[in-house]
Amino acid sequence: MEKQIEAIIDSFRLDLDQRKLEVLDKVLFSLLLRKELLLLEGGNKPEILRLGKILSRYYDYRTLIARRIFKSAPSGRSLVIKHLYPAPTRLILLITHSCQLKCRYCRVRKFSASMDERVLLKGVELLFTSNRADLQLQFFGGEPILKFDLVREAVEYAKKLNRKFKKDLTFILTTNGIALTREKVDYFKENNFIIECSIDGEIENQLKMRRARGGRDYYSELTDNLRYLFSSGVPHYSISVVMPDNVWTMSRTFEHLVKLGFKRLQMNYALGVFWSRPAIGQLFVQTEKIERFLKKHKGIEFVNLSSVRKEPVVLNSELTVDCDGGIYLESGICLEEDFAAMKKKFLVADVNRTRDINLLASTPFQNFYRLSRVYAQASPRFRRIILNNIFLGRKYDKLIRQWI
Repeated sequence: MEKQIEAIIDSFRLDLDQRKLEVLDKVLFSLLLRKELLLLEGGNKPEILRLGKILSRYYDYRTLIARRIFKSAPSGRSLVIKHLYPAPTRLILLITHSCQLKCRYCRVRKFSASMDERVLLKGVELLFTSNRADLQLQFFGGEPILKFDLVREAVEYAKKLNRKFKKDLTFILTTNGIALTREKVDYFKENNFIIECSIDGEIENQLKMRRARGGRDYYSELTDNLRYLFSSGVPHYSISVVMPDNVWTMSRTFEHLVKLGFKRLQMNYALGVFWSRPAIGQLFVQTEKIERFLKKHKGIEFVNLSSVRKEPVVLNSELTVDCDGGIYLESGICLEEDFAAMKKKFLVADVNRTRDINLLASTPFQNFYRLSRVYAQASPRFRRIILNNIFLGRKYDKLIRQWI
């Protein structure tokens, strides 16, 4: 196996074919999966040790490739980086941890911290170091509308920088919709925003899953706000989360959101929780029901059934700048509450000291490897959950690919 890995690495001296990177990543991913399954089963310790050494040696295989290329051909560093590192197109700014809701499945800790101006502007600058021609700056929280002054400041600074870089720039904002006013919607329309609306369907499910302080009923307030968004022409879509114990309502929730006015919808299975076989089966059944609904109702888009979706979602490689200036893997943010004592394990870099976002790009194997290092220091239960989420994602991908 090591000979195969070395052969692929050495071949990059002859050409920088990115397809070989995909092959190498899949080879390493399969070895890591084999090792983790052996650990879960508690067997073959010599094999586990052997695989561990290989994986540790080749975890940062792109740096190994770059060093070997530079040794024989010192020039052309920027070209090598461009071919070895997939340039990120999106950067997420988690501008506040404050929120009006405490959602059952949300892993982001809720407290009063918000991003200061220096971190905010450094994050915007970092995005513009990407080699991509199309860039997306996403505002996340907490509830980012609660710090709308920071949103405005970041937008104005990004537009200023873009007069020099001339990128295809889009802004995305994830909101629960409660503080969505007409003035803010008009601002979104003027500034090329896409609005991601976190909503879980019918009133009973919404108030149960996305609970407000004191159990306040905010549903009519939310739907009133959404009506103006629907009529504004601002691109938008709904994003919902299903849990193993309520997955059977997934298609009903989808149909309700369509009746509410959404034409583009995304439904995510919850991460960081164990999905039993019956729950996975029901997820597939519900997805098939939605697919049949789409055949009868034209003009509705289900994001799950599009090429933009990357599975397994638990290995999400997008980068998030938190209020503290730390740059984290999105998977780390999603699982932060589970790994509260180990958040630093998901730290990729510090926004104040990072000069090139391209070098922060990671692959499915590298994300899986980082997760394995984190839960190895947590407990066997986390290994079981993450492996479960990975297998769920791979099975779900096979299901939806038949309709794409």
